[in-house]
Amino acid sequence: MTPKTAATTTKYVAYGFIAFAIIWGLAPYQGVSEPARLLLDLLDWPFGDAAPELTRSEMWLSSIGAGLTFAISIMLLGIVVPAIEKGDRKTIRTTLWAFIAWFVVDGAGSAAAGVPSNVFFNSILFVAILIPLLMVRFDTTRE
Repeated sequence: MTPKTAATTTKYVAYGFIAFAIIWGLAPYQGVSEPARLLLDLLDWPFGDAAPELTRSEMWLSSIGAGLTFAISIMLLGIVVPAIEKGDRKTIRTTLWAFIAWFVVDGAGSAAAGVPSNVFFNSILFVAILIPLLMVRFDTTRE
């Protein structure tokens, strides 16, 4: 994958994370929380068994998670995409390790909490970000 393709792919993944964060971030706002409630219900199988109202903890943790997801998206767009375009292997490697850490901690916690469906959805996001970071090929004749 060329650096341009990898950067473009990472950009689209970041935009997807932003969309996810915006929906998730609606959770604490009772008048517009329905999309977030549906998203949380979808992520915790089986779909359709969620309580009619989100708990205070669900709203609070959703705002934290959505904020962090949005921040990661901005970092992907502002730091990682330019690093891919420039061939900055250190930033790419650090990003890989950061996403591995997220996947392990979030996945282990989700499994321990009895929400294996989150591990499934995290796997999709994990692969989406790993593909461009692992598949990028730089012109080694310039180095």
